[in-house]
Amino acid sequence: MSDPVALPGIDPIDRLAILAAALPGAVVGRRRIAAPFEAVWQVIADLEHSTPRYEPGVAHVRVIEERGEFLRLLVRDTDGREDAMDARLRPGWCLMQSATIVIAFAARRLGGETLLAHLEHRRGQTPAPGRNEPDHRRAALAKIDQELQTIERLATHHGP
Repeated sequence: MSDPVALPGIDPIDRLAILAAALPGAVVGRRRIAAPFEAVWQVIADLEHSTPRYEPGVAHVRVIEERGEFLRLLVRDTDGREDAMDARLRPGWCLMQSATIVIAFAARRLGGETLLAHLEHRRGQTPAPGRNEPDHRRAALAKIDQELQTIERLATHHGP
């Protein structure tokens, strides 16, 4: 899969907003992190070690192929299911996607701090019958906020 938003010269945070607009139901959280960009991005870019530390549903990530900024990942969830994902990783931009999910991170420097945005989207996801959409969205935002807090803790304690 290719990066659907490979727009040169566009700020990564703006790029993530464009991606969110193209994915109905995508949930995006942002956090200003009191750590330098390099420390925050080290956490994001260390997919194999950091992802299971901040993403509660992920047990293991393994990079199985690498071609420059394009990666192929094998992700095992906490229930033991494995899913192959394509990823594009470069400073300030990480897009991971499979047939069922799209996950993205975007970051930019804010002086000595970092603005980090995180997107999650389940392809074809619709709320279960009778499920309240605002409740579902609130729960997804709470999950993303918790992940961003954990990333901040990892980044401010000298990385993973």
